[in-house]
Amino acid sequence: MTARCKKRRNKNNAIRRAKNKVKEVKKLKKMLGFIEEDAGEGNLMDKLKDITEQKQKEQELELVKKEALEELIKEETKDIINHEKFVTVINPKTKVKHVYNVKTKRDQFGQYPVWYNAKKQRKKQLLREGKATKRKQFRGKRMHFIDRTCNWKALLGK
Repeated sequence: MTARCKKRRNKNNAIRRAKNKVKEVKKLKKMLGFIEEDAGEGNLMDKLKDITEQKQKEQELELVKKEALEELIKEETKDIINHEKFVTVINPKTKVKHVYNVKTKRDQFGQYPVWYNAKKQRKKQLLREGKATKRKQFRGKRMHFIDRTCNWKALLGK
């Protein structure tokens, strides 16, 4: 793109922004409740007061929820723990105390650590339960020209 085209485009965009600015400001004020379609009902300060009161109620509700969640976590972590088979880790972001079992690698909530590979764990669990078997290495001569999914014994019989 040439500098002249860019300059012309920027100039046209500036004109367009100036033209639409009035409409956008009016739309924003209407959205925030500064301008009312039905004239006369309440003034601007009353509206702002209502908005701030709503915001405060929401913040108080969030605080109550957070405290309830912390209490639940404390109750769940209170369980009697044998410290020989468990490792305690505190999450730096959420400040939640996780007590991991050394043998199963799970915490008191039944979750694995972030670094642990879930697919690998699932595979090991299936092997332990006997629902899956380890893949054995193919022994013998492999026929490269025949796909292993096809019925190659029938093809050789013909």
